[in-house]
Amino acid sequence: MTTTTDAPPTGRRPHPLTDEVLRLVAGVRAAAVEDGEQAAAEALDTDVARVRAAHAAVVVVGEKKRGKSSLINALVGRPGLLPVDADVATCVHIVVSHGPDGATVVLGGGPTGREVGLDDIAEYAALDPGARAPEHEDVSQVQVRVPAPVLAGGLELIDTPGVGGLVAGHAALTLATLDRADALVFVLDGSSEITASELAFLERATERIATVVFALTKIDQFPAWEEVQARDVALIAQHAPRYADAPWFGVSSRAAADALEAEADGELTEAAEERAASGIDPLTDHLAGLAEGADGLRLANLVHQATATAKRLSGLQVRRALSLSLSGEFAELVTKEKAALTALQGQNATWRQTLGERSARLEQRMRTELARRIEDLRKEVGDRIATGSSKVFDEVATDLPPRAQALWIEMDTLLRRELTALGEALLADLEGVEVDLSGVVPDAPERLAQLPEAARGQGSTSFAEQGVMAAGLGMGLGHLVALVVAPPVGILAGLGAVGFFSWRRWSKERGARSREDARRYLGEVTTRLNNEIPPVVAQAVTGAREVLGRQITTALAQEKDRLTASLAEHEKNLAAEKSALARRKAEVDARLKKRNELRETAEQLVRKLPAHRGESS
Repeated sequence: MTTTTDAPPTGRRPHPLTDEVLRLVAGVRAAAVEDGEQAAAEALDTDVARVRAAHAAVVVVGEKKRGKSSLINALVGRPGLLPVDADVATCVHIVVSHGPDGATVVLGGGPTGREVGLDDIAEYAALDPGARAPEHEDVSQVQVRVPAPVLAGGLELIDTPGVGGLVAGHAALTLATLDRADALVFVLDGSSEITASELAFLERATERIATVVFALTKIDQFPAWEEVQARDVALIAQHAPRYADAPWFGVSSRAAADALEAEADGELTEAAEERAASGIDPLTDHLAGLAEGADGLRLANLVHQATATAKRLSGLQVRRALSLSLSGEFAELVTKEKAALTALQGQNATWRQTLGERSARLEQRMRTELARRIEDLRKEVGDRIATGSSKVFDEVATDLPPRAQALWIEMDTLLRRELTALGEALLADLEGVEVDLSGVVPDAPERLAQLPEAARGQGSTSFAEQGVMAAGLGMGLGHLVALVVAPPVGILAGLGAVGFFSWRRWSKERGARSREDARRYLGEVTTRLNNEIPPVVAQAVTGAREVLGRQITTALAQEKDRLTASLAEHEKNLAAEKSALARRKAEVDARLKKRNELRETAEQLVRKLPAHRGESS
């Protein structure tokens, strides 16, 4: 594979430093091949491929009926793509990315799914309007592909379930996904100012993501939308000050759809007017800029890898130049370096002990953190059950699965960060050893295995059943009442009285049974979490420890082989004629100069590119 300097696909403007970075990487790769370092060249190819395949994930969030799905449809220029009916609510995350028309339904915790048509998205991604429950409960995500220009090059738009008053569990799940997102688009509309639940979500989001964009939809329906936006800005400055200066965009998804329709009819002037009135283009351009910022972070990581390779190649040429100078100290220096590497390869090497101790402590920390989070979940939901109505079981059955999934995503994200930090800390003690930490953390399921079914307990009787059991008593009471009133009236009065008392009893029992069933379901879910997550954590830590151990061992062996080759080359140099040595010394000096220039270019790019997430916003 050869590294090229092609720009990203048409549709998303490339980062302004993309060509410069890729030229640097191509130069470092060529130097690695020239120096016989084929493994280093292949590693750079892998890094470039990873950057090209990366996505800029933008999560679109808002309460039900704020117009999230309509906004995404407008951004990709496909009215009706995602379900937008007033009585339909999204119940899973929908990831919209670039590609030929199609959709993939991801089931349970599997990495793959099955293909469905775009017309079937609502069936798998939305609540059944009648039952207010998912039609397919095993669907964890729907991946939609359309060849929209705004998505070309890697931008992903993620439609989420309502996060405010709709379902609290969906808010927890969406918050968990923000740790892996590049930006958040928070959707409000011109009908009314931001709600308390929306502000509460933003307050919690400030800890997870720095880049936020506000979109105020339906500006064509509400003439006073600018006044609403002004009040929203003031409230956000008070409750979520980190986002006080975030950009706002007033948009009309309906006008954007009308523009497409007019364009299809050949009414180009009308289409341009509707497009301008929609406000969709400024938002589209801004999202392209956010994607560019995400590219900057990935390019910075690529430059880091190229810098490390160029540094090692320079060191190799320095060693060769020293050998060609016939210095008497060269053999002694290389022998010492080789002895040090031999010690690091030993079973009792300090780095092996450090790896074992730190990974054991990490696993214990993760178990403690998991126990704390599960207990917090148990207490929060338990308090809600204690004060809940007869509908609390249904509420908990709907709310708990996304909360459980959110807990897992948060633990998985934390685990990946901690394992990467472990690898970086370990390598800091092994100067000169290069390891690709991207492969350290093993893949883990994005979703827990199917949670226990939320089933009601046995033993409670329905109001109708209790009415039948009370019929005999009703007839008897009616007979007594008939002694003082007309018989038909007495019978009806008796049935009415018993019906009233039966209804009260049934209602009270229903509430108690609902709370009991909810507590049982909560216990089953938390037990499942306690049983399933710790083995995954242990497996991930063990796998990371093994991967790090293998990579470090391989890197040490490779460096030792290089030193052995250097000593052999030095022996040849000692026996060579001076004229031949001079020619080879000139070649090595030229190579060293070129590699030092690559290092200088890399260092300049490091200063230009963002060093951390916050600088890209």
